[in-house]
Amino acid sequence: MGAQKEITDLMNLYCTAIDSGDLKTFGRLFANATWIAEGRVPGPESMNNMILYEDGTPRTKHVITNLTLDIDDAAGTASGHCYVTVYQQTPEFPLQAIFVGEYFDTFLHAAQGWAFTQREIRHSLIGDMRAHLKIPSLTIPGATP
Repeated sequence: MGAQKEITDLMNLYCTAIDSGDLKTFGRLFANATWIAEGRVPGPESMNNMILYEDGTPRTKHVITNLTLDIDDAAGTASGHCYVTVYQQTPEFPLQAIFVGEYFDTFLHAAQGWAFTQREIRHSLIGDMRAHLKIPSLTIPGATP
């Protein structure tokens, strides 16, 4: 498998992990990486900040677009950038975009394959996140309840 596909699959796995409520996979993706939101590393309390519904999911869909990758195979490093839109719908919350922003990623190639070293979320447009996060500002600075 080529580097571009591996990295794209990794970026998509992040979205799938969150949307399926798979916090173990999310944790593995960032076990040796930094996750930054609007210039701040969220505290450990943000790991328990997501609202999960009866089906075990947050009832969201993360959609990434406008993906660009810069891969240095010789150095085993890469960077990526994409836009992200997060949609949510619950029985009491109509379908809507709750978040729009950009992901700025860095990656490292190791024996196990490509891995995140950093994901930075920036330039956020924040909608109604009350049905997604218990305390939105714990995870996304500037988000209001």
